[in-house]
Amino acid sequence: MAARGGEGDARMDLWLDDESEAPSDPLETVEGVIGSDDRFMCQRAEDGDVHFSFKCSSGEVVGYFSFRDELPAMLFTLGFDIQAPVSRRTEAIRLASLINENLWLGHFDVWSDDGTIIFRHAMPMIGRDDISVGEVQAMLAAAMDAAERFLPAFQFLILGNMSAEDASQAALFETCGEA
Repeated sequence: MAARGGEGDARMDLWLDDESEAPSDPLETVEGVIGSDDRFMCQRAEDGDVHFSFKCSSGEVVGYFSFRDELPAMLFTLGFDIQAPVSRRTEAIRLASLINENLWLGHFDVWSDDGTIIFRHAMPMIGRDDISVGEVQAMLAAAMDAAERFLPAFQFLILGNMSAEDASQAALFETCGEA
């Protein structure tokens, strides 16, 4: 059974097609899932990674999937067009920690060298060469939710000078119904 949002809802529809065969290259599955959804722009890079972008209420978000045979693992990274300056980096790291306590898949990081905010996840692929459509959809759903719900918290913290606690509270606050 599918989990579906309302019209205009950015969440990923999570349906599984048991009849489709997974290609031997797991990135072909990723490319197929992303390429079949008109919410995403998708391109295969020369190194084989699958780069994609989508729009959320805070702007365009870019990311990529990468398969590393030597690990073996499917790596997923989402980059945001915001960096924590040195003066706000400790608070940004605290905010990432507060947000991560509430995530079911993936986590936020703040890069120590330049303060870049990223969302990422790694899926072990030990003993298998394929990834399911449902696994790709779950990672994309987590990414879209992370961008929609939590990117504004980093903006509140960095651009609005909020504390990590206040920015986290603002991001985790959900309204019910319509005003």
